[in-house]
Amino acid sequence: MFGLTFSAVFGVIIYRITVSALMAMSPDPETKSNVRVTVTATAVIINLVVILILDEIYGSVALWLTELEIPKTETNFEERLILKAFLLKFMNAYAPIFYVAFFKGRFAGRPGNYVYVFNDYRMEECAPGGCLIELCIQLSIIMLGKQLIQNNIFEIGIPKLKKLFRELKNKIIQFGFVSLFVASFPLAPLFALLNNVIEIRLDAKKFVTELRRPVAVRAKDIGIWYNILSGMGKFSVIINAFVISFTSDFIPRLVYQYMFSQTGTMHGFIDHTLSHFNVSNFKPGTAPENSELGNITVCRYKDYREPPWSPDAYAFSKHYWCVLAARLAFVILFQNLVMFLSLVVAWIIPDVPKTIVEQLKREKKLLVDVFLQEEKEKFQLIQSLFSKEATHPPSQASFIPGRYSTLPPGLTQSSDRHGEGQRVRCRAASFSQFSRNVPAQPRSDNENSRQTMV
Repeated sequence: MFGLTFSAVFGVIIYRITVSALMAMSPDPETKSNVRVTVTATAVIINLVVILILDEIYGSVALWLTELEIPKTETNFEERLILKAFLLKFMNAYAPIFYVAFFKGRFAGRPGNYVYVFNDYRMEECAPGGCLIELCIQLSIIMLGKQLIQNNIFEIGIPKLKKLFRELKNKIIQFGFVSLFVASFPLAPLFALLNNVIEIRLDAKKFVTELRRPVAVRAKDIGIWYNILSGMGKFSVIINAFVISFTSDFIPRLVYQYMFSQTGTMHGFIDHTLSHFNVSNFKPGTAPENSELGNITVCRYKDYREPPWSPDAYAFSKHYWCVLAARLAFVILFQNLVMFLSLVVAWIIPDVPKTIVEQLKREKKLLVDVFLQEEKEKFQLIQSLFSKEATHPPSQASFIPGRYSTLPPGLTQSSDRHGEGQRVRCRAASFSQFSRNVPAQPRSDNENSRQTMV
């Protein structure tokens, strides 16, 4: 399944390369000027359609694989199903976005040494301003299209046609869109909120008019979802750090301003990011066919490389290594800072709210008060019974040893009173002799229950 996803992404890459080459060779100047916009928009739409189709396939495959495992419990079955579906749909939804964010333009080569696909088509590159804008476009179209089509149209349309309820939802995928690449598309949380508000109303209508009442099932916690959400939260920190440092020009601008700029400003930054190339170093058949080149011998391209007159021509310059070191340092600093802040927030905000803690203390105090009141009533009852015995002692005729007396059978109060025999130590009176007719209660292992029943 992962191979199928990567094949789909590679197919879209081939589509982008070939369409870009064909449109660039068009004689129409308007077509040439809109190559990048047209190719980006159509490629994103193709990605969206492929994602929607593969999502349905992956949901069925995940269910089939889980049924083959025959889990012992329903909870175990749901956890395995969720994990498989998440992994498959995660790769399906984010593979094209990861390509644009971290791989596009990284392996295109340089003038005179470009990388070609099938020996005819040059590997695509980012725009002169970088891939951040294209990443934003790709993320916005895929996220909004996926939510609008899959989460809303499918969920309200399929029940009307087939009266079927989708068993597997894709909320976690939405959480990834909001968290993983929020640095490139800051409006993602807003659109996710609007989508969820709309979806709540659509689900309400669906449950009321289209479906039978769902069976409520009690759950101890959210299960494997906690591990998935926690892992994605940590993973999103790393992804956003790499997006800021490697996909955008944030770090190169800071490096230029504080290390290479003579005035401490951004003046001259564009010239600083361009390297030199001698057009005589083009390989045969790869030079641009343009009569307007004239006597131009040197051109500029975006990269940090040594000039052609340097002993290490076209090798990475020291500026490249400075920028790379700054990017990696930013990733490490950003990741540790965010993780530290998250730990601080987790420490400040308690797991159990203060109101709940106070309520638990109050309930415990009430339980102790009830227990003490019950014991007090028992003690008063015992005292009243003993005082009644002392006031009205039983007669000799009606005296039954062992009934009210705490002496062993065979010993009487008269023998002890006249000094006949040794005085016997009395046993403690059993409360069961004086208790009211209370039905026997089953034995409980609860500590409070045992103390109360003593």
